[in-house]
Amino acid sequence: MSKLFQFAVMGYIICLPAQFDIGGAFRIAPSDLFLLLGLFAVGLHLKLDRRQFSSWHWGMLFIFVLASFVSIWRNGFITQYALLQKDVGLLLLLLTYIMLIQAVDSWDRLYTMLRVFLISVLCLNGVALFAFFSGVKVPFMIQDGRLSGMLIDPNAYGGLLVTAFAVHIMTSGSGVKLLQGWVSLIATVTLSGGIMMTFSRSSWIGLVLVLLTLLLSNPSRLIKIAMGFIAAFVALLLYKGTAYLDVLESMSSRPSQIQARLDIIGKALDWIAQSPLFGIGLGTYNYELRIIIHNTPLWFMTEFGLLGLMVYGGFMVWFFIVGIRSYRTADPVHRPIILALLLSHAAMIGLSMGIEALFQRYWWFMMAMIAACIRLTDAKLKGELLHRTKRIERATGRTPHQSQPPEQVQQQEHIC
Repeated sequence: MSKLFQFAVMGYIICLPAQFDIGGAFRIAPSDLFLLLGLFAVGLHLKLDRRQFSSWHWGMLFIFVLASFVSIWRNGFITQYALLQKDVGLLLLLLTYIMLIQAVDSWDRLYTMLRVFLISVLCLNGVALFAFFSGVKVPFMIQDGRLSGMLIDPNAYGGLLVTAFAVHIMTSGSGVKLLQGWVSLIATVTLSGGIMMTFSRSSWIGLVLVLLTLLLSNPSRLIKIAMGFIAAFVALLLYKGTAYLDVLESMSSRPSQIQARLDIIGKALDWIAQSPLFGIGLGTYNYELRIIIHNTPLWFMTEFGLLGLMVYGGFMVWFFIVGIRSYRTADPVHRPIILALLLSHAAMIGLSMGIEALFQRYWWFMMAMIAACIRLTDAKLKGELLHRTKRIERATGRTPHQSQPPEQVQQQEHIC
């Protein structure tokens, strides 16, 4: 890969936790600038591998185009919000996905990209927690007493932290550790504290999925997680005092918001009954009521209809199928990272029950990393992508070729 392309990919990952509100529902992200730079650097050499770009990806494009025409047919127009934020937004995310999977040419590269992502999230979360506990006003970091980071929405920020938490905690045991020593300890405590302070019930759903998986796969690691949350909770009480417990209760329950969500769902169900197959058209709900549905599957059912919901469901399931295939064929040293990626994907599906999560860039980053694993583990793949594991061998104390079958070693020696 060219140096410029590598720079663009890393810049994109570093900027993933940040975006800026430019008024109304429109937001821009620095990551998109690095996306454009990456596309410029790679030119016309973006590759679509059928193992990594399926018919479900094309299906997502199709239903967005179809829903746009439904909106034009129903309303006589399509809103600027739907055209730019949804249609163009999906196209940019698909290009991002292709760019990211093309950047992963070895396990070393995969681990480096995920490590950069974790460090970027930790740095931003550290600033957000500093603002929360010190009282210093830092732009964007706190919204109505809830951590929101630079993602503006506390729910979206909570999803980012849970995603990073899943990747970190699943790789903090055996195998290749993304973070080590005191950095790993700080990550556990600060991510735990950040997740708590978002007061995002949607992200807590995702967190529960992570904890349940650990309960089944590695119960002993729950002790480390529990210590992280206890340390964060004690620090909060020491700073705010026990009187803050009442605030915690009210922020966690927010009954008025629950009622508002129920009203949104009720109106959505009415429109679903009117047009169950093709939906009411892209952006129609937001145009009619000036609000979004806050539930991704329900949003698809409302604006895309049953057809759109089926495509969305197939798209989500496809990543689990690809991830499980990779997990079964991967060397044991790499299995924890594949499980972490699958777990982050499941956590984001949990988050999508409370927000329209599809356009969160960090979710597409995780999906791209899942798809990249099948390229690294496919037995039919040529050997040049399998021999670049020197840093991983050093990290695990294994000798070269120890983690690979003899036929792969012979193939690599022949290629070299």
